[in-house]
Amino acid sequence: MNSKVWLTTFGVVAFLVVAGTGYYAFSSYSQYQAAMASWDDKVSTIENLEKRVPYPNEDNAEAMKKEVDAYRSSVEALAATLNTYQRELNKTLANTEFQQRVKTRVEDFRAYAAENNFEIVSDDGFYLGFDAYSAVVPSQDLVPELDYELEAIDYLLRKLVDSGSKMMTSFDRDPIPGETGGPDKKEAGVLQKYPVRIRFQGSHDVLQGFINALANDRKFFYIVRVLKVQNENQEGPLKLTAEGGGAFSKFENPVTKEVASPELLAEWRAEGASEADVEAKAKAAGFIKADQDARVLMGQEKLNVFVVVDISRVLSKEEQEALAPQPKAEAKKGRK
Repeated sequence: MNSKVWLTTFGVVAFLVVAGTGYYAFSSYSQYQAAMASWDDKVSTIENLEKRVPYPNEDNAEAMKKEVDAYRSSVEALAATLNTYQRELNKTLANTEFQQRVKTRVEDFRAYAAENNFEIVSDDGFYLGFDAYSAVVPSQDLVPELDYELEAIDYLLRKLVDSGSKMMTSFDRDPIPGETGGPDKKEAGVLQKYPVRIRFQGSHDVLQGFINALANDRKFFYIVRVLKVQNENQEGPLKLTAEGGGAFSKFENPVTKEVASPELLAEWRAEGASEADVEAKAKAAGFIKADQDARVLMGQEKLNVFVVVDISRVLSKEEQEALAPQPKAEAKKGRK
């Protein structure tokens, strides 16, 4: 190869390499400059923020304090209002007195049930859910809440009797925290719940009256958590409407007021008899037509009802603070 050609080619390649390297270096340096400028801006912003008075200022802090105080006052007013709908715990009642009070309440309620023909079905005897204390006194620290629950249960079951129910097939009370079979301790919060489970029988009106009485009561807070209803009559009513979807045809004896049975109507309508033929057969049997377009079917059935009611009590401020989670000792040491 000619030396001049080789040198020319080498020079061109070298120029391209140097030019490319220079361009890459210049581009990288531009990016570096842009990044440094952005860094300087952020550092400058942070320094400016550090020199400013922290937000909120005194005026905002004062306004915030007023809002917090107003909110606290509203909460305290609400608590005071709620306390008018529930009595305070009786902390002076002795456990032996409570045991006697249970016996008295049970006897009084049984008498009240008998007066209103309210049957209590129980294999082991009915004791308002406090069977464990028929012969044993409870722990003294549990007495205030047990006494509150006893009064609420007695009041609740009297509401059931007053609603018109004639039979209670079962009643169970969940143990409160600290009782045998109950939780070891109370949960932190504002509301304490004492669940009871009731099975009873009654009509639709009885059920509606009982639920309405609980919802509108102003002596205790009752929350209906579970409600299951079973109709004793599992079969639907007989189909008495005409096949064509017309109005229900009723035939009645004007003297005896006897209403023609579905079987008799079917016999008159046999073999495709027209309505005129049916009326003629009915007249011959002493019945006349008395049309009606509806029949009341609901509300007459006997219902088997299972309900879980939470007897609820709003805790006092002192009780809430006692149940609130306490900071761990290690966390306190870390803050010192």
